[in-house]
Amino acid sequence: MVAAMTAPALVFSDDQAEAHDRVAAALIGHGIDLTEATITPMSEGQSTVLAVMGKAGSGKTMLLAALYRSMREAGVDIVSGDYEGRRRKDRRTLAILAPTNKAASVLRLQGVPATTIHRILYTPVYDPQYEKIADWLAGQAPVRRWRG
Repeated sequence: MVAAMTAPALVFSDDQAEAHDRVAAALIGHGIDLTEATITPMSEGQSTVLAVMGKAGSGKTMLLAALYRSMREAGVDIVSGDYEGRRRKDRRTLAILAPTNKAASVLRLQGVPATTIHRILYTPVYDPQYEKIADWLAGQAPVRRWRG
């Protein structure tokens, strides 16, 4: 008989616990409750930027992996570095950005779908005009000639 192995419970250091609580508090202000794993509509006009920083080996990756799993369980969708289509107003999204590909790679090894800041900056955002241009370029829209 093979005994089932369970992973040990995740234990944060004091610094990690403080960072987790700060991120969780900021998310509650935006309608994402990690404790209850619920999402409420986002209120307009709020903006928060947080950065998780620390020395190598300080536990940033473990903390971000735990936060990512909690947000996914709450129903937050992941925004990747690939083109995303039309945005829905009721959709809550998360992008995990790293300063370098090495940092993003380390996060991905832990199951966190991270991408680089550089890649996300150059990802097109949906706009109805882009769709019209794409249709025209693909030959699926009428050609209008300009007459000056």
